[in-house]
Amino acid sequence: MLPTLFRRLHAFSRRLIVRVLLITLWSVIAIALAKILGGVIPLGLKERIGADSVDHILSIIANSMLTVTTFSLTVMVASHQSVSSQWTPRAHQILLQDTTTHTVLATFVGAYLYALVAIIMRESQVFKGEELVILFFMTILVVLMIVVAIVRWIMHLELLGSLIETSGRIEKKSLEAYDLRCNYPTLGAHPLDEERASRLREVTSDKTGYVQQVYQDRLQDAAKEAGADIHVARPVGAFVFRGDILGWTDGGDACVESMHTNISVGSLRNYAQDPGFGLLNLTEIAQRALSPGINDPGTAVDMTGRIARVLLSNQVEPDPEIVHDRLYMPTLDRHALLRETIGAIARHGRAHPEVVLALSSTLAALSRHQDSELAAAARDLDAQIHKRIDDDVLEQVI
Repeated sequence: MLPTLFRRLHAFSRRLIVRVLLITLWSVIAIALAKILGGVIPLGLKERIGADSVDHILSIIANSMLTVTTFSLTVMVASHQSVSSQWTPRAHQILLQDTTTHTVLATFVGAYLYALVAIIMRESQVFKGEELVILFFMTILVVLMIVVAIVRWIMHLELLGSLIETSGRIEKKSLEAYDLRCNYPTLGAHPLDEERASRLREVTSDKTGYVQQVYQDRLQDAAKEAGADIHVARPVGAFVFRGDILGWTDGGDACVESMHTNISVGSLRNYAQDPGFGLLNLTEIAQRALSPGINDPGTAVDMTGRIARVLLSNQVEPDPEIVHDRLYMPTLDRHALLRETIGAIARHGRAHPEVVLALSSTLAALSRHQDSELAAAARDLDAQIHKRIDDDVLEQVI
């Protein structure tokens, strides 16, 4: 589990604007270095590289990069809309964190700004003599960056927005979050005891939305400083209304303020600590594929397999490690996790023998899992599903 500062910096770095600003800053530094290092160029080299060659290259970059950036943004927006309409609107978030797209677009924008600033400085006679040689080599370096970015972009466009890539990204995020929750079922805290916690000071939510993340180390620090305990009532991914109970504490206002600050509540769920959100995305793709208008049970079978890979990835019985001894949190509800994923697909796919077979195989594998709670949840769900499936479908499966 990463500290809060690194988690927030990591989330911030996944934004497109951050990479654009970094590449732009690099472009400005490159221009400044061209001016500063002009005096180290050997005599005679400036006669071989004239101002016309630099100006011509800069003009090409400035003219082409604006067009390429506009085209790339159009492709990105179209792929986002396609994913939202064809697969699931929640998958749009996974594309917003696509670092390849961000880096490519940032390179195009940074190259355009580099050329624009260099042209302005050339027109104002800032670069002269040997400084033009450094500017030339800096410009060649920018051209190489553009070539690499274009090649990456072409390779990336082959699968951008496709079902294979989108579901693969969601599966990877779900796997990371589920592995975290298997190793730390209560995110490193004590399991919540609501009966004991309810006798303490009640803390209500000041926002309406989903519990996105819990910054445990900050809550631990606040509780330790106050000599108190903090009990978090809502698991990550739960929806809370303003005024609902967010938790309990026997500390003062500092603990209450820390709970409001370090239990992130927002309009959208987050993949980081919430494996249920990623698995819900895969479930929604399967449900849409099973709708009468699409009627694609093969996609539902594929999504069932992806969900199975996530749930079977960790074969160890959870052994909670208490990292934050003054913090109490709900454990991961494996019954709800199966009910909202495998159970939801079963409700929509019980008329398709191939889907029923995939679900039965998945639940049979999960029922042998070393995690006793997950195995029990799988057996219970399997019994419920078989009660609702028509006899003729069961005969085709058997």
